[in-house]
Amino acid sequence: MSSTTAPALPDSPAELLRAVRDQKKAADKADVEMMRLAVHWADLHIADPEFAEACFTSPKTFAGEGSPSIDEFCVPEFATMLGRTNDSAGRFLTDCVEVAYRLPRLWGAVLSGLVAGWRARIIAQTTLALTLEAATHVDEQVFWCASRLTPSQLRRVVDEARVRFMPDAVQKSLEDSADKRHVTFDTEQASFDGTMHLEANLEIPDALALAEAVASGAEHLAKLGSTDTADGRRATALGDLARHQMTIGFDDPDEDEDNAAGGEVRPQRPVKPVTQIHLYAHLSADAITHFDNPDTPDEALCGRIEQGGQRLLSVDQIRAWCGRPDVQVTVTKVIDLRERLECTGYRPTPEMREHVIVRDGTCVFPWCGRNARLCDLDHVIPYDHDHPEDGGPTATDNLAPLCRRHHRLKTRGRWRYEMTEPGVFVWTSPLGNTYLRDHTGSQPLGRAWPEPGPGNKTDLPDAHPPDL
Repeated sequence: MSSTTAPALPDSPAELLRAVRDQKKAADKADVEMMRLAVHWADLHIADPEFAEACFTSPKTFAGEGSPSIDEFCVPEFATMLGRTNDSAGRFLTDCVEVAYRLPRLWGAVLSGLVAGWRARIIAQTTLALTLEAATHVDEQVFWCASRLTPSQLRRVVDEARVRFMPDAVQKSLEDSADKRHVTFDTEQASFDGTMHLEANLEIPDALALAEAVASGAEHLAKLGSTDTADGRRATALGDLARHQMTIGFDDPDEDEDNAAGGEVRPQRPVKPVTQIHLYAHLSADAITHFDNPDTPDEALCGRIEQGGQRLLSVDQIRAWCGRPDVQVTVTKVIDLRERLECTGYRPTPEMREHVIVRDGTCVFPWCGRNARLCDLDHVIPYDHDHPEDGGPTATDNLAPLCRRHHRLKTRGRWRYEMTEPGVFVWTSPLGNTYLRDHTGSQPLGRAWPEPGPGNKTDLPDAHPPDL
């Protein structure tokens, strides 16, 4: 059995720094080469909107005004080869096309090695919304000094271009941004200890009132004997405000009018549960109720909370929530993912949909992480509406969650896939690259047929892959 060892590291600081310099030069060169490849990939997939439907393309202008329309179905092939999501690869292609087509002087500096590729892409991100005239002005101002341009200097140049060449857009932007109030809950970033980020911009009177209420609540908790930290008490006090409001509800204008007119006072509506948490706990009941059992393996003590982007939570946090009187914990039927469910007709039952969502978690396209609950359920083997007996069944071993983008890609983009076993999918791209997606993630498998070469037309954009 052969073993590989990493090359020896430099012995002296001077040698190490020389190695760092050489690696940096190589990385910069590789980054520029990747940008060239990305631009060329886009050039190979420029779409003619007039014939888009005929050749199964979907034209989209990635970069700003003056850049070409590109077949958006070319992005997944590029993305999966990089092992990145469509959004990530699409942003990279957009930045590269923006530099090449709308910032030609900057692009020349990149190709000459005078400006790093990553710096050029940062500049490109600031010019996407500019008109061609405004982008040209930015290009003229920054291409010669891009390597030493600070973010604040870049913002000033872009702002100057907007004011000089886009006065109407500047005025509209000012009007749209006049109200900066917002309250944002970052549900996709729930932490393992059961916390979630909240950010808000409020009017000054509202902010001061909330600050006073939170401070008062934290002080009250301290008087009641809370040993939590000051920040912890403030966070709990904010939650208490929400639970109190949900308990008493909001005034009903119709009820107020009846009371004012001397009518009969309606009975108070029953109070709904204050907090409901949808939790999929992959652990036994003993893990919660008999947590002191030394036979319970530590790795089993976790669960996933649906409102938190399917993030893992510790069993200690789950146990604490189960003991709170203001939180409703609902125990639902255990889903046996080994069981095969099937129904007649095209639409799956709610039980089947829940089964597939819990099994797959996300869209099953390689490297896509969109929550399965927000996806369509696709028949892997298409359902035949005219002759159901001849098509794919509506069954859990023939259903998979696909986000709307990848559902379109499978339907019209000439990608295809099969479910080799429940929850395990093999995708084949239009150019014959195959990828495995299962509960562990995504990985490339290789080629479904030989690499295209001279005389082999499978590398043409509108070619159909051979039957397998």
